Amino acid sequence: MEALESERWDDLPAPTYVRGYLRTYAAYLDLDSSELLEAYAQAAGRGSRSLAIRPLSSLAGVPGLVVTAPAAGAIGLALLVLAFTGYVFHEVDSLRTPPTTPAPAATTIPAPSAAPAPTPIPSAAPTRVKLVLRATGSVWIDVQVDGKPQLGNSGKVLQPGDTVSFDGVKVKVTSGRAGSTLVTVNGRDLGALGSGVVTREFTAQT
Repeated sequence: MEALESERWDDLPAPTYVRGYLRTYAAYLDLDSSELLEAYAQAAGRGSRSLAIRPLSSLAGVPGLVVTAPAAGAIGLALLVLAFTGYVFHEVDSLRTPPTTPAPAATTIPAPSAAPAPTPIPSAAPTRVKLVLRATGSVWIDVQVDGKPQLGNSGKVLQPGDTVSFDGVKVKVTSGRAGSTLVTVNGRDLGALGSGVVTREFTAQT
């Protein structure tokens, strides 16, 4: 600004920089930059002795406003401070803003499949028979288990209330009075063996 006011053209930088400074100066003061640029071009082109920065009233219609060299320097410094402050605020704001991290995709965990119900194992059918005889009167009986005599070669006489039991795959019973001989097979009460003389064979399936 001092070189422009004193018309020291040799002290000025290249015209490109001078025009840029004048545009910034005009924008800050809300002036038409074309008037300043035209005045600069005319004065610099003919080596005029006068390119003083005139009172702003002649440019923008503001009465009494005169730009001096110290004021112009202060304006330029203020522009630099404003630009630097804006830059610093922009950088600080970018540091404060945390980067956006995408939310992790939801993972669907399949529900555990129900274990198949165990197949019940059928209980094995009994292969042996447990037979109990109880006499309700005096009775002769003969018993063979799997073909072997259990009461001697001639059998045995039971008295009322007598009880005998046998266990085997096959039990063969002969009773002289079947009506007085009560039979239980594998815990099942079958009642009297019959009537009269009876021979009967029992197995687990009986």
